[in-house]
Amino acid sequence: MSEVGKELLERPAVVGRGGGIYRHRFAVPATGEAVLNMRIAAQGTNWGRDGQEAGTLRVEFEGQYSQHLVVFGGADEVLYQRFLGDIGIGAHEIMFTFSPEGSCQAAQWIRTVHMSVDIITTDDPRHAGVSNCPILWGRAERDSYEMRKSDTPMYAFFRYPKGGPTGREIEFFYVYSHCNQGTDPALRLSQTGSLAPIEWSFRGALDSAGHVARNLAFQGRNHAPHGFSGGFDMRGHPVLQAVGYEGMFHDKVATPYRMCIPALEILPDERPPAWMCNVYPVSYRIAAQELLREAKLEKPGNPKTKNLSDPHDYLFLHFGRGAADARTAPGIEVLVSVQGQAQPFSSTFGDNRWLKPGAEPFATAVKLPPGTNVQAVREIRLRAVPQRRDPFQVEVTGPQAAFFLVGTGYEIGPQPAGVPAEAKVVLTNQTPEASIWKAAGA
Repeated sequence: MSEVGKELLERPAVVGRGGGIYRHRFAVPATGEAVLNMRIAAQGTNWGRDGQEAGTLRVEFEGQYSQHLVVFGGADEVLYQRFLGDIGIGAHEIMFTFSPEGSCQAAQWIRTVHMSVDIITTDDPRHAGVSNCPILWGRAERDSYEMRKSDTPMYAFFRYPKGGPTGREIEFFYVYSHCNQGTDPALRLSQTGSLAPIEWSFRGALDSAGHVARNLAFQGRNHAPHGFSGGFDMRGHPVLQAVGYEGMFHDKVATPYRMCIPALEILPDERPPAWMCNVYPVSYRIAAQELLREAKLEKPGNPKTKNLSDPHDYLFLHFGRGAADARTAPGIEVLVSVQGQAQPFSSTFGDNRWLKPGAEPFATAVKLPPGTNVQAVREIRLRAVPQRRDPFQVEVTGPQAAFFLVGTGYEIGPQPAGVPAEAKVVLTNQTPEASIWKAAGA
């Protein structure tokens, strides 16, 4: 990796509805994939309020349209990372203008307070992810620039699903602010432990040069894998079009704006996808704000009902998992005991239809009485619930994380003493339930 200076801005760059252009020339000492790192705030915006959701920048690179950047973080300074594509040694120019067509009426000006450029070279372990991640053309089914206010993709990451880079398979995911249709948010919290929807977008096999070259597929309508027959741009990036309201795509472009969100982070094999929300913690706030804006929450929350309540009411939990035979690995119900409560609270509310069987790491969120804090959590138990009669053996480790969201910013709160834990339990047909963590003195 080569970084083009710690800071390209000598002073904050401001563009607004009344005009203004920010233009900057910079020199690159090495070839590779260029990634912009920017801390940006949009005055007058708030993702949690109708009609005030976001401001948008139009980005040009080398005098040509590059992309639109949706500033979803409101008036707070938030880190945004965007790729510009393959770049060569020498001088280059980038330009920002305010995008009135892509901004809500409340957005008056956008202020960039930091900007640097990373050059991701071929010897960087992130290069395969950054050089092959999709260019996403934004959804425009009800509004020409509708991802400026709903279901916006915030971050991207990738993984190697078949044994690391040597397995040659690579898969890309987006972390969204929300999905208007599809999985009920309460069910998603139970099954994925993620407040922000996470959907795979594109997968394929790498050739010897590290480019996606065969077995190309994208998540199409009905969430099924569809063979990719679309185009590439920026020297190797597949082009996708966001369609529908459930994180799905097409490989034919039909909208006027695109987003180039780099997959910089590799999902570790031992972590569930929800871990990426901890890598990008602002995603909790943005997802919570859109839920509060669009969903009807149960007030006050009742931990005995499945109804979605305030995100502060949930204990978020991450676990590692492995199985002797992935085909027979059961779903796992998580039971949380709280001080002063006679019965533990279940991640599935005792409904086996909410279980997700499998052998991969998993995350969940358990709805607890409003106001519960980490000091009140006394025990976490696991119960394997097989869906078939085959013998099974599953090993669970953790909790890798256990936390509530705290404050108006929905920040990751403190964890119970002893978490993250190195505990390990083995669940079988003979011993399907075990305690994986207990508070001192419990």
